[in-house]
Amino acid sequence: MGKKGKGKGNKLVKMSEEERARYLQMRADMNEETRRRKMQLIALYMKNKLKREDAFCRLNMAKTNQEWRSILRQVKIQDLRSEIVDVELFFKEALKRKDQVIQRLIGDINSTEDMYANLQQSHMEKIDRIIGIHRSRIEFFRCIYEDDKQAVLRE
Repeated sequence: MGKKGKGKGNKLVKMSEEERARYLQMRADMNEETRRRKMQLIALYMKNKLKREDAFCRLNMAKTNQEWRSILRQVKIQDLRSEIVDVELFFKEALKRKDQVIQRLIGDINSTEDMYANLQQSHMEKIDRIIGIHRSRIEFFRCIYEDDKQAVLRE
C-alpha cells in the first residue's frame, strides 16, 4: 500500500506567504467557479424542467378543454333532444286542435247546407204557391173578362 497524504495543513505550512495567498485565492476562485457552475447547472435544470412542465401543462390543458367541450356537447345534445320532444308534443297538440276545428267546421258546413236545402225547398214551395194563387186569380179575371166580353157582344 502507498503512503497516505498528510493533509492540507502540511502543504500550506511548506508554502511561503505569497504562495499561500495565491493558493488560497486560486482555491477560492475554483470554489467560486464550481459554485457558479453548479448554479448554472441548477438554473439550466430548472429551466428545462419548467419547459417540460409548461409543455405538460399545455397538453393537460388541451386534454381538459377537449373533455370539457365533449361534456358540454353531450349536455347541449340532451337539451336539444328534450327541446325537440317538447316541440314535437306542442305541434301534435296544435295539429290535434286544428283537426278538431276542421271537423267542427265540416259539421257546421254540412248542417248549414242542410238548412240551405230546406230553406230553398220551402222558398220554392212558397213561390210555387204564390204562382199558383196568381194563376188562379189570372184565370178568374180571364173568366170575368171573357164573360164581360161575351156579354158586351150579346148586347
